[in-house]
Amino acid sequence: MKKSNSIIYLLSLTLLFFSSVSFAQQACKLPAQATPEVTKRYIQCLDDQLNTAKQLQNTWIQKRKFELNKLEFETGNTQILQLFIKSIASNENYIKHSCQWRYSLKLPNALTAAITYKTCELSLVEQFTLDLKRPL
Repeated sequence: MKKSNSIIYLLSLTLLFFSSVSFAQQACKLPAQATPEVTKRYIQCLDDQLNTAKQLQNTWIQKRKFELNKLEFETGNTQILQLFIKSIASNENYIKHSCQWRYSLKLPNALTAAITYKTCELSLVEQFTLDLKRPL
C-alpha cells in the first residue's frame, strides 16, 4: 500500500511539472473588429487554455487528495478527505452557475455569450487552482 501511494505521488508530481510547463502558453487575443473566422479561432484558443487549466487543476486535486488521505491515516480524522471532495463538487457547481448567468446576460449574441462563459470559466478554474496550491 505504501509503495503504491509513493508511485501515485511521484506520478502526480511529474504530471504537475509537465502541466506547469505547458500552462505557460500564449494568451488568446481577439481584435476589436474580428471576423467570424477570427472569433472562432479565438474561442478555440480559449478552449485550449481551459483544457490546460483544468488539467493543471486536476493534478493539484490529485496531489491534495493524496496528502489528505495520508493525513487521515496519520490522524484518524476521517472527515478531511470527504470535506475536500465536497468542496471540489461545490466549486464545480459554483463555476457552472456563475458563468451561466453571465452567459445569459450576453444573449441573444451567441458568440459574445460563448466568449463570456469561457473567459469566466477559465478565470474561476485558475483562481481555484491558486487556492489548491496554497500549502496545507
